[in-house]
Amino acid sequence: MNQPTRNLNGTQFTIERISEEVMRRLADMQEDILLPESDEPVPVVKNGQLELETPIGVSVRHVHLCPEHVEILFGKGHDLSVYNELYQKGYYAAREQVMVVGRKRCIEKVRVLGPTRPYSQVELSQTDALVIGMRLPIATNGADPACQPITLVGPEGAVTLPGKGGGGAFIARRHIHLSDVTAEKLGVKSGDLLDLRIDGARPTTLHDILVRVKAGWFTEVHLDTDEGNAVGLRSGQSGTLIVPR
Repeated sequence: MNQPTRNLNGTQFTIERISEEVMRRLADMQEDILLPESDEPVPVVKNGQLELETPIGVSVRHVHLCPEHVEILFGKGHDLSVYNELYQKGYYAAREQVMVVGRKRCIEKVRVLGPTRPYSQVELSQTDALVIGMRLPIATNGADPACQPITLVGPEGAVTLPGKGGGGAFIARRHIHLSDVTAEKLGVKSGDLLDLRIDGARPTTLHDILVRVKAGWFTEVHLDTDEGNAVGLRSGQSGTLIVPR
């Protein structure tokens, strides 16, 4: 039985030959396409400086726990379970929640973020701190000596973080996550301070955005809820990182 034929550019082909020809042409086209290495934003030179369009994550109050405190709060042998993946690969919001107890009041159902860390810490906004009757420092992590003691209560137990560098409560310093590759392109390093311009209904420029660098990180600025509300931002919106040259 003869195979059905079709005319392709004046030449008779069987269906099998047509399929082979289509696949060959698609392969040739792919060789000519330069695919981007990643979805990371590309810096541009503007007004004598580098500008980088940057996604912004607005961080609500949350807790990081060490493995020992996970077991105290949730039971022996307990592991954190994933509730929702976060923007950075390998980081997640856990199903587990705790009560944060301040000097005057407590805040219930504060989300734990994973994975576990070497020490536990509680990151609150200034508004949260006022609600529970505490004066908290702005810090990068719970190892800062200015961090304050605070108590966490879970379904199986309670733990008091000692503060003074041993894990505790603080207001997170606004910062930007960069991969080592992006940091090199921008000519910046961990610990540098940059500006972030935010356009929109409440245009402003935020200063002293702390640079944090780690291989594999996606570019993202972290603000807390007070900062996000002050400039009319929600998670997923973007700003412009300004890098002096």
